[in-house]
Amino acid sequence: MARVARRVRADCAGRVGGGRLPGAQAVWRDGRWWHTALRPDAPAHDDPVGRPTGLRRDRPQQPDGPGRGTTPRPDGVSSDRPRRPDGAHRGGTPLHRAAEPPDPPWLGEPVPSRPCPTCRPARRPVASVLPCATCAGTGRVHRAALITLTDLRCRVVHLAWRAGTPEPVSTASVRPGGRSVVRLPDRYRLGAWATVFGVRPEDLAEADGGHALPPDVRDGYVALPWAGADPVGEQVAAVGPALPAARLLVTAVRPEAPPLAELLRLAYGLDLALLVNVLDLRRHPVAPLRTHGVLWSVDLRPPATPVRPDDLPDRPSLAAAVAHCLECLDVTLPQTVPADPRTPVPVPRSTSRPLPPDPVPGLRRLAARHHGRPLSVRFTRAGRTVHGHDDDGPCLIAEDDDLRVPRLT
Repeated sequence: MARVARRVRADCAGRVGGGRLPGAQAVWRDGRWWHTALRPDAPAHDDPVGRPTGLRRDRPQQPDGPGRGTTPRPDGVSSDRPRRPDGAHRGGTPLHRAAEPPDPPWLGEPVPSRPCPTCRPARRPVASVLPCATCAGTGRVHRAALITLTDLRCRVVHLAWRAGTPEPVSTASVRPGGRSVVRLPDRYRLGAWATVFGVRPEDLAEADGGHALPPDVRDGYVALPWAGADPVGEQVAAVGPALPAARLLVTAVRPEAPPLAELLRLAYGLDLALLVNVLDLRRHPVAPLRTHGVLWSVDLRPPATPVRPDDLPDRPSLAAAVAHCLECLDVTLPQTVPADPRTPVPVPRSTSRPLPPDPVPGLRRLAARHHGRPLSVRFTRAGRTVHGHDDDGPCLIAEDDDLRVPRLT
């Protein structure tokens, strides 16, 4: 470190044009120190040497009279540098490195981008305070997507999808209007990477928010807007052109959730209603771009709360739905307290209770019988009800007050 300090001081003492350089900098990169002088002159072109360092050199201001352009100090001496309202000095010149260290070996090619077509003033007649839905306010649309899959422990896979890359595709179907749906190779199917991490394709989720991946992104299906369109470019657009730094983080972790019967026992003990929403799409007509499989959602509510029209399943697996319900307990449980303080609250049952019969097999049979129709099943101490959703909202299908027999079909 002493040698680095001497070299940095020597860089500062260098003379360019008869004046002392404003500073110097030491950069640790690739296992060694790199030192360079800092100069205030602006770069003639955008190259690595001319990148700003983030450091600024204040310009001294000449006082032009008492009380004008000066800032009094606590000791009564006026400073000749004006200050901003936040106390920082006004003015300053960006400093640039005289020489840039070699790029690190992990630095890849820049992500290509183009100006956002939606943010152009000619195409945006009405000003809006909301960020652009195409570029999220960045003004640029990325032409590549950087995908990172991780199990959050020790295994990571990085993928780079670049628009314009020629790839062999297979035709999956033809949509109305003649639009072809094609399927990209395995490296563009995130669901195919799930086996590398030992999880199911439906266990893949976005790291930011835990949302399930769309089926087209997960399985590599792309709808071409016209014949000869770029399949990889359409896949990048489906992932999202407004991703921060064009990067999508995906977690490949199997949800850690208890059996549904344990959550049902908790609901009985707290005298709450356990609402299970399920939708079976396994018999749905083959459509590569549509969700398939069985969708779930689980929620705890006061027993008097009715089934709402928006009680629809949105999780790709029952384990993911139960895990999400448990994550939201800190918000859900306070909502179950009556608003009227005079309303009595049932005393939870603190005695040990055996697990109720597993309702999952009956729920699966019930969803398969009503395939393609969302169902909401409410479990309470008084019994269970089954509601079906249609265009007019939820309607009662069946009611059962016998909790000991899991007869749901």
